[in-house]
Amino acid sequence: MYVVTIDQRGSRIAEDLVPGLLRDLADIPCAAAFERTAGDEVQGLLTDPAAVRSALLVALRGGEWHCGVGAGEVDDDSYATGTRAGRGPAYLAAREAVEAAKSLSSSVAVRVPAGGGGRAGGDGTAWAADCEAVWALVAPLVLDRTEAQWRVVDAVDHSDTQAAAAHELDITPASVNGALRLSRIREERAAYPALDRLLAGAHQAATGGPR
Repeated sequence: MYVVTIDQRGSRIAEDLVPGLLRDLADIPCAAAFERTAGDEVQGLLTDPAAVRSALLVALRGGEWHCGVGAGEVDDDSYATGTRAGRGPAYLAAREAVEAAKSLSSSVAVRVPAGGGGRAGGDGTAWAADCEAVWALVAPLVLDRTEAQWRVVDAVDHSDTQAAAAHELDITPASVNGALRLSRIREERAAYPALDRLLAGAHQAATGGPR
């Protein structure tokens, strides 16, 4: 499984952003839903690498969060009453990851449990490091995107055509094309399969189970 721990930046001097983040994460498929665990931190338990990616992208878009992912085993049924009750190596790895994320410009770190590698023909630590390295390339694309670029991306995502999005935003199709190019959303999304595959590989290597 995958434990995702997200910690607010500078929370001691900033407003509490946890309620808004939890609303934004509400539609992410989880084994145990995201919830506040302590102060300015939220945590969720997930089973799908693509869902992990989606959760991280939600947090990165907000621009105010450090994100840690722990890939590994979780004690059976420990999370039955919620993710805060969960226990196991993946939780410890997520704690290490979120602390590591605080020193990264990407604000995303990926970890497997100590000694969690090699049982399934691969080193979990190496898989996790590779996944983190790709996030180091993807995260700045999200963090640097302007609000105007996000408006265009969102409009295109829910419109049938770019022309329809341009009409909705009352701008020209050429302006839509230009905003999409500057947003680098295509480059970001091209990396999704690699992110998912590397995280799944880290999990398989750490647990000996399926990706």
